[in-house]
Amino acid sequence: RGTEKLIENKTYLQALPYFDRLDYVAPMNQEHAYALAVEKLLGIEVPKRAQYIRVLYSEIGRILNHLLNVTTQALDVGAFTPSLWGFEVREELMSFYERASGSRMHAAYFRPGGVHQDLPPKLLEDIHAYCDFIEKIVDDVDALLTGNR
Repeated sequence: RGTEKLIENKTYLQALPYFDRLDYVAPMNQEHAYALAVEKLLGIEVPKRAQYIRVLYSEIGRILNHLLNVTTQALDVGAFTPSLWGFEVREELMSFYERASGSRMHAAYFRPGGVHQDLPPKLLEDIHAYCDFIEKIVDDVDALLTGNR
């Protein structure tokens, strides 16, 4: 992809948006890897709250990735409904990206040394409340795919 060549004359902060483009399914996960590498090279200690926020969004990214994987595989074998449910869940999870960073896809939210800004009020509560809905959808998808003949 030539990412290394594209960023070789950029500052650490200017290079960050390139990493969002390496994985459109879970873009913040790529930012996380880049930020960790820069911090290790420079010996930067990241505040605990920023570490927790990063892990939260990396886990959301992992859920986004798995949802897309499972539901598109279901689509490949003729199960259309799980993909609709999965995209609904993905949309809400992407809105959590947007509320934290201002962007759904190219967040540039993780930074060497932490994150761009703290989370907005009520966001953690909304994410926590949404977990129950996701659990129900995952159970429904499992029931539809696993026991369906």
